[in-house]
Amino acid sequence: MFEFSPPINIAAVAKAFAEQGVVILRGFAAPEQVAKIRAAAMDALEKREAPLELEASLAYPGAPESTAAHGGQTVRRLRGMVARSTIFMDWAGYTPVLDLMRALLHTQDITLTQAHHNSLMTKQPSFSSDTLWHRDVRYWRFSRPELVSCWLALGDENPANGGLGFIPASQHLELSEDAFDEREFLLAAHPQAAPWVAKAQFPTLAAGDVVLFDARTFHAASRNTTAHTKYSLVMSYHARDNKPLADSRSAAEAGIHWP
Repeated sequence: MFEFSPPINIAAVAKAFAEQGVVILRGFAAPEQVAKIRAAAMDALEKREAPLELEASLAYPGAPESTAAHGGQTVRRLRGMVARSTIFMDWAGYTPVLDLMRALLHTQDITLTQAHHNSLMTKQPSFSSDTLWHRDVRYWRFSRPELVSCWLALGDENPANGGLGFIPASQHLELSEDAFDEREFLLAAHPQAAPWVAKAQFPTLAAGDVVLFDARTFHAASRNTTAHTKYSLVMSYHARDNKPLADSRSAAEAGIHWP
């Protein structure tokens, strides 16, 4: 997995991204920027305003059995972050982020999807769950599957606390339908999938690190086995002419454009 440190060479990032479908940008967000975003995130979590998603609602492995069970009100993610505070909107439209998106998506006209991601992701120690290998495009419906996510670590991330893992160069992988379960998670032991899963990498991130990944790149995460909650902010972008399909969840909210 390719890693880059400031100053960022956008052309080099774009080349690595085209090959691997995922890159890491070390120290991309300044400490004061991260502190401001994290403070706003903690405030938003304390308010628990909708829209949000509970661990129990998805019923992934390790999640509470129901919303009424012990830990059943554990938040998995807050949605709609850019509408909650200008702090999140400022990050979504941060010029260095948009410049990268223009290079990776090969267009000057960038759109943030508000229907997908646009979330504060949390992974709490006692009631977090495993997210199996998947592609984000499994539920996203656009005219082209060309979307890029920007994952900002708001603290340390590693395999122990449920940090994301990726299968590099899997963005164009074609697998038969029987390599997936009924929820479109990859069956890791399937003969077609197993050699790719063996190539998975689980990077360690620090606050301010960013991961850019193609919506078609397989990724997964385990539950948090540490004593501290993990927090991340994730936004997803596409070219403006890459329209969400009518009447799909992807079209439920208007995107935000940066010409």
